[in-house]
Amino acid sequence: MKAFNKESREYEDYIFVDPVDKLIEPNYVSNHFQVLLKKHKLRKIKFHELRHSCASMLVRAGVPMKQIQEWLGHSDYNTTANIYSHLEYESKEETAKKMMEVLNLK
Repeated sequence: MKAFNKESREYEDYIFVDPVDKLIEPNYVSNHFQVLLKKHKLRKIKFHELRHSCASMLVRAGVPMKQIQEWLGHSDYNTTANIYSHLEYESKEETAKKMMEVLNLK
């Protein structure tokens, strides 16, 4: 692999280099994530699943779908809504159940 040359335009679209200015391979994060999971005896998941977990937690925390769309970088609101709207519905359903309990309307 070629070393990153600050004067070269060859790697100008890349932002990740290691401490000795070598370009970090695209699979490095995913591969190293698997090493960390194994080291800490955690179940095997794909690195990308963390993105879905984050979005799911934001939905459950009541963060508006528009903000989640922006956080995830989806260019289209419908992409986010189509993937996560079922969680938003479940959250609303949970809230309604809690309200019924509070109001003694079982």
